[in-house]
Amino acid sequence: MPARHLYFIMTNTWNRLALLIFAVLSLLVAGELRAGVVVGGTRFIFPADRESISILLTNTSQESWLINSKINRPTRWAGGEASTVPAPLLAAPPLILLKPGTTGTLRLLRTESDILPVDRETLFELSIASVPSGKVENQSVKVAMRSVFKLFWRPEGLPGDPLEAYQQLRWTRNSQGVQLTNPTPYYINLIQLSVNGKALSNAGVVPPKSQRQTSWCQAIAPCHVAWRAINDYGGLSAKKEQNLP
Repeated sequence: MPARHLYFIMTNTWNRLALLIFAVLSLLVAGELRAGVVVGGTRFIFPADRESISILLTNTSQESWLINSKINRPTRWAGGEASTVPAPLLAAPPLILLKPGTTGTLRLLRTESDILPVDRETLFELSIASVPSGKVENQSVKVAMRSVFKLFWRPEGLPGDPLEAYQQLRWTRNSQGVQLTNPTPYYINLIQLSVNGKALSNAGVVPPKSQRQTSWCQAIAPCHVAWRAINDYGGLSAKKEQNLP
């Protein structure tokens, strides 16, 4: 399921010189920051032939919220490819003030694309955080919330149908466990994955034109896997099941 991070900002009346203290709690969110701020989507596709894409933000609460957004390389999804190359995309404006009952538009801009592969998708994290605006009173608590969404850079002219890419995912066993092979140019986003009846909380992704090695089913027979995939629109594929010899 999708991840939420809570940051508690606390003030202390007996120490005016103290800095704000942040305590971080992690939760998973998809589409809503639980702050009354609703994000218009659960995942986003950035076509390479576009200069920008827009995301609608709606404040359904009775207070104003300050929204901070940024784009990073993926770090939180199992199977995601780590990279030190900065994301050639920009969230603008980086700060948005949403008053009660209003909407705002977050634009994702292309700053440079030549460094990205042209034969496959590239995955990024879109981080959207919200914090109540206004003063922090004595002995008060402000709650900030952050949601992280998958953002896929999609080059032009990729072969095949991204909605059917999951059908080509191959599962094989080896001495290390189970290996997943994705021959398509699209990311395959797994969900509701279980191995021998045991649900896995972070099913993760399988990068395009790549293999993902897991430790599942080491020296265990039989090995039964069941899973679904998430498509471009946040919908789920039909359930797939397979017994691995």
